[in-house]
Amino acid sequence: MRRSPVGISEYFDYGIWHNSVTPARRAEFIGWRASSALDRELNAPQSRVLANDKLINHVILRSAGFPAPEPLATYTTAGRRIDSETALTSKDQVLAWLRGDVYPFYVKPISAGYGRGVLGVAGMEGERLRLLDGSEIGLPQFLQPFDFEPYGGMLFQRPLKAHPAITELTGSEAVSCVRFICFVTPGGPVLHTAFWKITVGRNMLDNFSHGDYGNCLGDVDPESGLVRRVISRMGPGGEISRHPGTGRELVGFALPDWQRAVRLVYAASALFPGLRLQNWDVALCPEGPVLLELNTESELAVPQAISGRGLMDQRLRTILAEIGQGELAHRAAVAGRH
Repeated sequence: MRRSPVGISEYFDYGIWHNSVTPARRAEFIGWRASSALDRELNAPQSRVLANDKLINHVILRSAGFPAPEPLATYTTAGRRIDSETALTSKDQVLAWLRGDVYPFYVKPISAGYGRGVLGVAGMEGERLRLLDGSEIGLPQFLQPFDFEPYGGMLFQRPLKAHPAITELTGSEAVSCVRFICFVTPGGPVLHTAFWKITVGRNMLDNFSHGDYGNCLGDVDPESGLVRRVISRMGPGGEISRHPGTGRELVGFALPDWQRAVRLVYAASALFPGLRLQNWDVALCPEGPVLLELNTESELAVPQAISGRGLMDQRLRTILAEIGQGELAHRAAVAGRH
Protein backbone atom coordinates (compact mmCIF):
# COMPACT_ATOMS: atom_id res chain seq x y z
CA MET A 1 0.00 0.00 0.00
CA ARG A 2 1.31 3.45 -0.89
CA ARG A 3 2.11 5.51 2.15
CA SER A 4 -0.29 8.43 2.64
CA PRO A 5 1.31 11.83 1.98
CA VAL A 6 -0.42 13.23 5.08
CA GLY A 7 -0.94 12.04 8.64
CA ILE A 8 -4.24 11.44 10.41
CA SER A 9 -4.26 14.81 12.20
CA GLU A 10 -3.36 16.57 8.93
CA TYR A 11 -6.20 14.75 7.19
CA PHE A 12 -8.67 16.54 9.46
CA ASP A 13 -6.75 19.81 9.94
CA TYR A 14 -6.58 20.47 6.20
CA GLY A 15 -10.20 19.50 5.49
CA ILE A 16 -9.25 16.55 3.28
CA TRP A 17 -12.02 14.52 4.92
CA HIS A 18 -14.79 16.65 3.42
CA ASN A 19 -16.86 14.96 0.71
CA SER A 20 -16.45 18.03 -1.51
CA VAL A 21 -12.75 17.17 -1.94
CA THR A 22 -12.42 15.02 -5.05
CA PRO A 23 -9.74 12.30 -5.33
CA ALA A 24 -7.81 14.51 -7.77
CA ARG A 25 -7.84 17.43 -5.35
CA ARG A 26 -7.02 15.14 -2.43
CA ALA A 27 -3.82 14.07 -4.19
CA GLU A 28 -2.63 17.70 -4.19
CA PHE A 29 -2.33 17.89 -0.40
CA ILE A 30 1.07 17.44 1.23
CA GLY A 31 2.10 16.74 4.81
CA TRP A 32 4.93 18.07 6.94
CA ARG A 33 7.35 15.45 5.62
CA ALA A 34 6.87 16.59 2.04
CA SER A 35 7.12 20.20 3.20
CA SER A 36 10.50 19.51 4.81
CA ALA A 37 11.68 17.61 1.74
CA LEU A 38 10.83 20.56 -0.53
CA ASP A 39 12.76 22.91 1.71
CA ARG A 40 15.81 20.62 1.75
CA GLU A 41 15.70 20.21 -2.03
CA LEU A 42 15.30 23.87 -2.93
CA ASN A 43 17.40 25.69 -0.32
CA ALA A 44 21.18 25.30 -0.26
CA PRO A 45 22.52 24.54 3.25
CA GLN A 46 25.20 27.23 2.97
CA SER A 47 22.59 29.88 2.11
CA ARG A 48 20.20 29.26 5.00
CA VAL A 49 22.11 31.48 7.42
CA LEU A 50 21.35 34.46 5.15
CA ALA A 51 17.69 34.10 6.11
CA ASN A 52 17.74 32.40 9.50
CA ASP A 53 20.22 34.80 11.13
CA LYS A 54 18.19 38.01 11.45
CA LEU A 55 21.25 40.22 11.79
CA ILE A 56 22.78 38.97 8.55
CA ASN A 57 19.40 39.10 6.81
CA HIS A 58 18.76 42.69 7.85
CA VAL A 59 22.30 43.82 7.01
CA ILE A 60 21.66 42.58 3.47
CA LEU A 61 18.18 44.12 3.22
CA ARG A 62 19.17 47.50 4.64
CA SER A 63 22.36 47.73 2.56
CA ALA A 64 20.24 47.20 -0.56
CA GLY A 65 17.80 49.91 0.50
CA PHE A 66 14.81 47.71 1.35
CA PRO A 67 12.36 48.81 4.08
CA ALA A 68 12.88 46.84 7.29
CA PRO A 69 12.16 47.47 11.00
CA GLU A 70 14.54 49.90 12.68
CA PRO A 71 17.03 48.12 14.97
CA LEU A 72 17.34 49.74 18.41
CA ALA A 73 19.89 47.39 19.97
CA THR A 74 21.40 43.94 19.63
CA TYR A 75 22.57 41.58 22.34
CA THR A 76 25.43 39.22 21.47
CA THR A 77 28.58 38.39 23.40
CA ALA A 78 30.55 39.21 20.24
CA GLY A 79 29.09 42.70 19.88
CA ARG A 80 27.40 42.03 16.54
CA ARG A 81 24.98 44.56 15.13
CA ILE A 82 23.12 45.49 11.95
CA ASP A 83 23.91 49.17 11.64
CA SER A 84 24.52 51.90 14.21
CA GLU A 85 22.19 50.53 16.89
CA THR A 86 23.46 49.94 20.43
CA ALA A 87 25.55 46.77 20.74
CA LEU A 88 25.00 45.07 24.11
CA THR A 89 27.46 42.35 25.12
CA SER A 90 26.34 41.46 28.66
CA LYS A 91 23.10 41.18 30.58
CA ASP A 92 24.25 44.01 32.84
CA GLN A 93 24.41 46.20 29.75
CA VAL A 94 20.93 45.01 28.78
CA LEU A 95 19.59 45.98 32.21
CA ALA A 96 21.20 49.41 31.96
CA TRP A 97 19.73 49.86 28.47
CA LEU A 98 16.27 48.89 29.71
CA ARG A 99 16.38 51.74 32.24
CA GLY A 100 16.79 54.28 29.45
CA ASP A 101 14.36 55.99 27.09
CA VAL A 102 13.99 53.00 24.77
CA TYR A 103 10.30 52.11 24.83
CA PRO A 104 8.30 50.71 23.17
CA PHE A 105 10.20 47.91 21.47
CA TYR A 106 9.96 44.35 20.23
CA VAL A 107 12.67 41.87 21.16
CA LYS A 108 13.23 38.60 19.32
CA PRO A 109 15.90 35.89 19.06
CA ILE A 110 18.44 36.38 16.30
CA SER A 111 17.95 32.78 15.15
CA ALA A 112 14.46 31.39 15.77
CA GLY A 113 11.10 31.05 14.08
CA TYR A 114 7.40 30.59 14.81
CA GLY A 115 7.38 33.58 17.19
CA ARG A 116 9.55 31.84 19.77
CA GLY A 117 10.96 34.23 22.35
CA VAL A 118 9.32 37.34 20.85
CA LEU A 119 7.92 40.01 23.16
CA GLY A 120 6.55 43.50 22.71
CA VAL A 121 7.48 45.75 25.62
CA ALA A 122 5.68 49.01 26.40
CA GLY A 123 7.63 50.22 29.43
CA MET A 124 9.38 49.47 32.71
CA GLU A 125 7.90 49.91 36.17
CA GLY A 126 10.31 49.14 39.00
CA GLU A 127 11.75 45.70 38.33
CA ARG A 128 8.98 44.63 35.99
CA LEU A 129 8.33 45.18 32.31
CA ARG A 130 4.89 46.07 31.00
CA LEU A 131 4.13 44.27 27.75
CA LEU A 132 2.17 45.62 24.81
CA ASP A 133 -0.73 43.27 25.54
CA GLY A 134 -1.15 44.75 29.04
CA SER A 135 0.49 41.92 30.97
CA GLU A 136 3.70 42.17 32.99
CA ILE A 137 6.90 40.16 33.24
CA GLY A 138 9.73 40.20 35.78
CA LEU A 139 13.27 40.97 34.69
CA PRO A 140 14.64 37.48 35.51
CA GLN A 141 11.99 35.87 33.31
CA PHE A 142 12.56 38.44 30.56
CA LEU A 143 16.30 37.70 30.52
CA GLN A 144 15.99 33.89 30.41
CA PRO A 145 16.05 33.65 26.58
CA PHE A 146 19.26 35.69 26.54
CA ASP A 147 21.08 32.63 27.94
CA PHE A 148 19.72 30.20 25.32
CA GLU A 149 22.73 29.61 23.07
CA PRO A 150 20.79 28.41 19.95
CA TYR A 151 19.09 31.82 19.76
CA GLY A 152 22.48 33.42 19.04
CA GLY A 153 21.53 36.60 20.90
CA MET A 154 18.59 38.98 20.80
CA LEU A 155 17.45 41.80 18.53
CA PHE A 156 15.54 44.86 19.74
CA GLN A 157 13.42 46.64 17.12
CA ARG A 158 11.16 49.67 16.99
CA PRO A 159 7.52 48.53 16.66
CA LEU A 160 5.66 49.00 13.41
CA LYS A 161 2.01 49.97 13.14
CA ALA A 162 -0.61 48.35 10.95
CA HIS A 163 -2.04 50.17 7.93
CA PRO A 164 -5.13 52.23 8.94
CA ALA A 165 -7.41 50.02 6.83
CA ILE A 166 -6.20 46.97 8.75
CA THR A 167 -6.47 48.74 12.12
CA GLU A 168 -10.08 49.64 11.33
CA LEU A 169 -10.80 45.99 10.56
CA THR A 170 -8.97 44.37 13.51
CA GLY A 171 -9.38 47.12 16.10
CA SER A 172 -5.64 47.02 16.81
CA GLU A 173 -2.52 48.84 15.66
CA ALA A 174 -0.55 45.61 16.08
CA VAL A 175 0.91 44.38 12.81
CA SER A 176 -0.98 41.61 11.02
CA CYS A 177 1.67 40.51 8.56
CA VAL A 178 1.31 38.60 5.31
CA ARG A 179 3.29 35.45 4.57
CA PHE A 180 4.44 35.30 0.94
CA ILE A 181 5.56 31.84 -0.24
CA CYS A 182 7.77 32.53 -3.21
CA PHE A 183 9.57 30.10 -5.52
CA VAL A 184 12.62 31.41 -7.38
CA THR A 185 12.78 29.89 -10.86
CA PRO A 186 15.33 30.45 -13.65
CA GLY A 187 12.83 32.90 -15.13
CA GLY A 188 12.44 34.83 -11.89
CA PRO A 189 10.43 34.68 -8.65
CA VAL A 190 6.87 33.36 -8.60
CA LEU A 191 4.41 34.01 -5.77
CA HIS A 192 2.51 30.76 -5.35
CA THR A 193 0.74 31.18 -2.01
CA ALA A 194 -0.04 34.02 0.38
CA PHE A 195 -1.83 34.10 3.70
CA TRP A 196 -2.63 36.80 6.23
CA LYS A 197 -1.89 36.49 9.96
CA ILE A 198 -4.75 38.36 11.63
CA THR A 199 -4.35 39.69 15.16
CA VAL A 200 -7.28 39.53 17.57
CA GLY A 201 -7.88 41.46 20.79
CA ARG A 202 -4.83 42.75 22.65
CA ASN A 203 -2.45 40.17 21.21
CA MET A 204 0.94 41.76 20.55
CA LEU A 205 1.92 39.05 18.05
CA ASP A 206 0.11 37.71 15.00
CA ASN A 207 1.22 34.11 15.58
CA PHE A 208 -1.47 31.48 15.07
CA SER A 209 -0.14 28.26 16.66
CA HIS A 210 -3.18 26.21 15.57
CA GLY A 211 -5.50 28.86 17.04
CA ASP A 212 -4.08 28.72 20.56
CA TYR A 213 -3.48 32.50 20.70
CA GLY A 214 -6.93 33.45 19.45
CA ASN A 215 -5.61 34.91 16.20
CA CYS A 216 -6.87 33.99 12.74
CA LEU A 217 -5.41 33.14 9.35
CA GLY A 218 -6.72 34.27 6.00
CA ASP A 219 -6.12 32.77 2.57
CA VAL A 220 -5.17 35.55 0.13
CA ASP A 221 -5.50 35.58 -3.66
CA PRO A 222 -1.91 36.16 -4.86
CA GLU A 223 -3.10 38.13 -7.88
CA SER A 224 -5.50 40.59 -6.25
CA GLY A 225 -4.72 40.59 -2.53
CA LEU A 226 -8.34 39.74 -1.70
CA VAL A 227 -9.01 37.57 1.36
CA ARG A 228 -10.81 34.43 0.17
CA ARG A 229 -11.21 32.27 3.28
CA VAL A 230 -10.47 32.62 7.01
CA ILE A 231 -10.00 30.15 9.86
CA SER A 232 -9.83 30.69 13.62
CA ARG A 233 -8.58 27.18 14.35
CA MET A 234 -7.45 24.07 12.53
CA GLY A 235 -9.83 21.28 11.62
CA PRO A 236 -13.59 20.96 11.23
CA GLY A 237 -15.61 24.00 12.26
CA GLY A 238 -12.67 26.38 12.12
CA GLU A 239 -13.85 28.48 9.17
CA ILE A 240 -15.18 31.98 9.95
CA SER A 241 -16.05 35.05 7.89
CA ARG A 242 -15.93 37.89 10.43
CA HIS A 243 -13.27 39.18 12.80
CA PRO A 244 -13.87 37.67 16.27
CA GLY A 245 -13.13 40.97 18.02
CA THR A 246 -14.69 43.63 15.82
CA GLY A 247 -17.30 41.63 13.94
CA ARG A 248 -16.16 43.16 10.66
CA GLU A 249 -16.22 41.13 7.47
CA LEU A 250 -12.86 39.53 6.69
CA VAL A 251 -13.70 37.58 3.55
CA GLY A 252 -13.49 39.89 0.56
CA PHE A 253 -11.24 42.41 2.31
CA ALA A 254 -8.62 43.88 -0.04
CA LEU A 255 -5.23 44.07 1.62
CA PRO A 256 -3.74 47.56 1.11
CA ASP A 257 -0.70 48.19 -1.13
CA TRP A 258 -0.88 44.63 -2.42
CA GLN A 259 0.89 45.02 -5.75
CA ARG A 260 3.54 47.15 -4.09
CA ALA A 261 4.15 44.39 -1.53
CA VAL A 262 4.43 41.73 -4.25
CA ARG A 263 6.95 43.83 -6.16
CA LEU A 264 8.93 44.33 -2.95
CA VAL A 265 9.12 40.58 -2.31
CA TYR A 266 10.12 39.87 -5.90
CA ALA A 267 12.89 42.46 -5.77
CA ALA A 268 14.23 41.25 -2.41
CA SER A 269 14.18 37.60 -3.46
CA ALA A 270 16.96 38.30 -5.97
CA LEU A 271 19.36 38.96 -3.08
CA PHE A 272 19.24 35.29 -2.03
CA PRO A 273 19.94 33.11 -5.11
CA GLY A 274 20.76 30.04 -3.02
CA LEU A 275 17.24 30.03 -1.58
CA ARG A 276 14.73 28.94 -4.19
CA LEU A 277 11.90 28.56 -1.68
CA GLN A 278 11.50 31.81 0.23
CA ASN A 279 8.94 32.56 2.95
CA TRP A 280 8.67 36.31 3.49
CA ASP A 281 6.77 38.01 6.32
CA VAL A 282 5.67 41.47 5.21
CA ALA A 283 4.02 44.12 7.38
CA LEU A 284 1.48 46.38 5.66
CA CYS A 285 2.05 49.75 7.33
CA PRO A 286 0.95 53.39 6.85
CA GLU A 287 4.29 54.13 5.16
CA GLY A 288 3.95 51.09 2.88
CA PRO A 289 5.00 47.42 2.98
CA VAL A 290 7.95 46.57 5.25
CA LEU A 291 10.00 43.35 5.10
CA LEU A 292 9.95 41.78 8.57
CA GLU A 293 12.01 38.67 7.89
CA LEU A 294 12.81 35.86 5.50
CA ASN A 295 12.26 32.28 6.66
CA THR A 296 13.29 28.83 5.57
CA GLU A 297 11.99 25.53 6.99
CA SER A 298 8.45 26.87 7.04
CA GLU A 299 5.41 24.62 7.42
CA LEU A 300 4.23 24.67 3.81
CA ALA A 301 1.42 22.29 4.65
CA VAL A 302 -0.35 24.75 6.97
CA PRO A 303 -1.66 27.08 4.20
CA GLN A 304 -3.73 24.12 3.01
CA ALA A 305 -5.82 24.34 6.18
CA ILE A 306 -6.47 28.01 5.46
CA SER A 307 -7.41 27.70 1.81
CA GLY A 308 -8.94 24.22 1.83
CA ARG A 309 -6.81 23.42 -1.22
CA GLY A 310 -3.70 21.29 -1.66
CA LEU A 311 -0.39 23.03 -2.21
CA MET A 312 0.90 20.62 -4.86
CA ASP A 313 -1.37 21.86 -7.64
CA GLN A 314 -0.53 21.90 -11.33
CA ARG A 315 0.88 25.40 -11.04
CA LEU A 316 3.39 24.32 -8.39
CA ARG A 317 4.29 21.20 -10.35
CA THR A 318 5.09 23.44 -13.32
CA ILE A 319 7.18 25.74 -11.12
CA LEU A 320 9.14 22.82 -9.67
CA ALA A 321 9.68 21.36 -13.14
CA GLU A 322 11.11 24.70 -14.30
CA ILE A 323 13.44 24.81 -11.29
CA GLY A 324 14.50 21.22 -11.97
CA GLN A 325 15.25 21.97 -15.61
CA GLY A 326 17.30 24.96 -14.55
CA GLU A 327 19.31 22.80 -12.16
CA LEU A 328 20.01 20.25 -14.88
CA ALA A 329 21.14 23.00 -17.25
CA HIS A 330 23.42 24.40 -14.55
CA ARG A 331 25.02 21.02 -13.89
CA ALA A 332 25.50 20.43 -17.61
CA ALA A 333 27.19 23.82 -17.98
CA VAL A 334 29.53 23.08 -15.07
CA ALA A 335 30.35 19.62 -16.44
CA GLY A 336 31.07 21.12 -19.86
CA ARG A 337 33.87 23.24 -18.45
CA HIS A 338 35.85 20.19 -17.27
